[in-house]
Amino acid sequence: MAISIDLQGRVAIVTGAGRGIGCETAQLLARAGARVVIADIDAAGATAAAEQIRAFGGEAIGVRTDVTNPDDARALAQAALENFSRIDILVNNAARWTTKLFKDMTPEDYDANLRVTLYGTLNVSRAVLDAMTEQKYGRIVNLISDAGRIGEPYLTVYSAAKGGVAAFTKALAKEVGRYNITVNGIAPGITHTPGAQEFIQGAGGEEKLAKAYPLRRLAQPSDIANVILFLASDMSAYMTGQIFSASGGYTTLG
Repeated sequence: MAISIDLQGRVAIVTGAGRGIGCETAQLLARAGARVVIADIDAAGATAAAEQIRAFGGEAIGVRTDVTNPDDARALAQAALENFSRIDILVNNAARWTTKLFKDMTPEDYDANLRVTLYGTLNVSRAVLDAMTEQKYGRIVNLISDAGRIGEPYLTVYSAAKGGVAAFTKALAKEVGRYNITVNGIAPGITHTPGAQEFIQGAGGEEKLAKAYPLRRLAQPSDIANVILFLASDMSAYMTGQIFSASGGYTTLG
């Protein structure tokens, strides 16, 4: 008998899902049967991503969301409840980074990186917790990045923000496990997304970077989405408070 991941009846929110890893993840969750709420600060991107899901028969809505705004985060959760009656899965993917040497960064750069990457994760997680606690079920998956585990030059404040998300993941897991809510993180390596192209080119290009990876290639968004699907499903029901690397062997932490 074949084994497959079935998310029929589940409702997922994916932030930063207008493009890149978030968009790929939203589509994969929908193909597994979930109804999906696409959150993105780009309203047109959120709408287009939802339309792509509906085009193959899935159920999705797009919600323009600024994750740095707690009111927007609460409105996002409310939209999910009003349209689909529950919230089972949250993928905190929205992030922002500035590619500069730390000595060249400004307090405004710090603020932009921290507000989206760290505070955005806190805001949306808080917004969905009441619904998950009441139904005694939830799967929260936070995007951590290798930067948050080992640090990356030129991404110093982003590394700090993602390190904060990693610690938050572990702490929240201990608070909410009693409600059958799991909280895990995934730490991708460099992934081919529109937002990563500046960093890839600034670091010497794909061919140079790929040499640092045992698998000799950079990740595709689907490589990351596949792991998120597992963590969003009941196949990972006894895993919580963990950070999983999906980095082609670049990061091998115990």
